[in-house]
Amino acid sequence: MNTRLLTFITLLSWAGLFLWFWLSGRVTAYLHPHFHAYVAAAGVVLLLLAPLWWWASARAEGCCGHCGCHEDGHGHDERSRLSAGAIFAFAVLLLPAAAAAVISPSQFGEAMVANRGMVTDISQLPSAGRSSGQMDGDATEGIPDAADFQGDEGVEYFVRGADGAIQIETIDLLFAAEEPGLRETFENQKVAVTGQYVPPRGGASGGFDLVRMFVICCAADARPLGINIVARESVEIPRMGWMRITGIARFEEKNGRIEPRLEAEKIEQVEAPPEPFLY
Repeated sequence: MNTRLLTFITLLSWAGLFLWFWLSGRVTAYLHPHFHAYVAAAGVVLLLLAPLWWWASARAEGCCGHCGCHEDGHGHDERSRLSAGAIFAFAVLLLPAAAAAVISPSQFGEAMVANRGMVTDISQLPSAGRSSGQMDGDATEGIPDAADFQGDEGVEYFVRGADGAIQIETIDLLFAAEEPGLRETFENQKVAVTGQYVPPRGGASGGFDLVRMFVICCAADARPLGINIVARESVEIPRMGWMRITGIARFEEKNGRIEPRLEAEKIEQVEAPPEPFLY
């Protein structure tokens, strides 16, 4: 095996890795949907580049062999020899990515929530301001203007489930805490929210946190958005397991800021959604 073959295998392997991430849907656990097409395009380009490079390098070696340059005393091209450096470069380029694809989980664990800190204030997000007029970029994508939620008609902007609960996300409640109009809309309303279970620290009883990861670009900038859940019943769900909470939305002032909480009426364990992140 020579350096040409190693390079060819590396190009094909990266092409296969990108395409597998895209086709399997696992890319949703790493990147914002806006970038998924670029992953597929990169895989296709590398897939086309590999045979093209193989053909071009063969012609280059053929020309070099014809003129007799770079040959040792036995007529072999020294550039094609497989050295320890070439093997190391191959391992560095391919093995970490392959291992990460096979071994790494498709979601964050509880340690990530503890290390990055739970966001309970919408202004703590990297590109968020203190109001809808100050927020920009992907942080506000899909979030309507607060004026759309005034009065009873504003509630109907959201979809209601069969039980009459308003179907929302954690970010909707955090955003509502910053906007009086939204807060009035959700206050004392029956809502349903899906997220991951984070038990109370120190084994305290009487409540827990419901978390959903918010991503601006990729998994590296993911931030856990947390809503405090007040529950009367015990929770038999694994840590960071997915659950759907139906209950009454409340807002209370803490340390000079208004934070949302949910008084749970029904707790269900559910499967992870197709897109585990909020964008």
